[in-house]
Amino acid sequence: WKFYDESAWLKEQFAKAPTKGFRFLAPWEGGFRNMTTREPLNGPDDAKGKKLRSFANEMMRWSLEAMGFGVQIMPLPEVYMAIQQGVVAGQENPIDMINGQKFYEVAPHVTITNHVYSPTPVVISERTWQRLPEADRALILRAAQEVTPFMRKLIKDNDETLLAEMETKNAKVNRKPDIAAFRRSVEPVYEKAREKYGADAKAVLEEAAAIRAQAK
Repeated sequence: WKFYDESAWLKEQFAKAPTKGFRFLAPWEGGFRNMTTREPLNGPDDAKGKKLRSFANEMMRWSLEAMGFGVQIMPLPEVYMAIQQGVVAGQENPIDMINGQKFYEVAPHVTITNHVYSPTPVVISERTWQRLPEADRALILRAAQEVTPFMRKLIKDNDETLLAEMETKNAKVNRKPDIAAFRRSVEPVYEKAREKYGADAKAVLEEAAAIRAQAK
């Protein structure tokens, strides 16, 4: 949250959005993404040779492949049946999505990897924004931003409740996988990002490192 709220690089990206046709209003919450698989998953060794469903995102694909997974891109409505039929060994999503889509029914091993943070920004069409009276803009912006702390706390606090609920329905939750091994496995992805995205990747990684250092 500190990075998302204070990053100079991110603020610069948000400032460019109106020229692309939309405007960021507030950093709402999606939560951290976690794994659900048909078989136990404790580290990269367990990922090798298994197909995992994800969405079309280059950094996500690089990361999952570095962990050892084969990545299968498919629409969300197809995932439950794909796991059930053995087309893929599992999927990754935030806890509320895992619960809502009942993925634990076909992929009962829920592994808390927190491998990607998924904010859900509130945006508005720039064309629509420009049509609004100034007073309405101020009210909309204020409302969107005032809800942010509530949204963040709601998602964060609800994760354990949903996990406990899934456990009553035979989900097997692994809260302590080998995170260090997962982190080591994706280290080459950072270099790949630096090569492709240059100064942008450098800025993000440096800011994140500085925030981690402050937290210690």
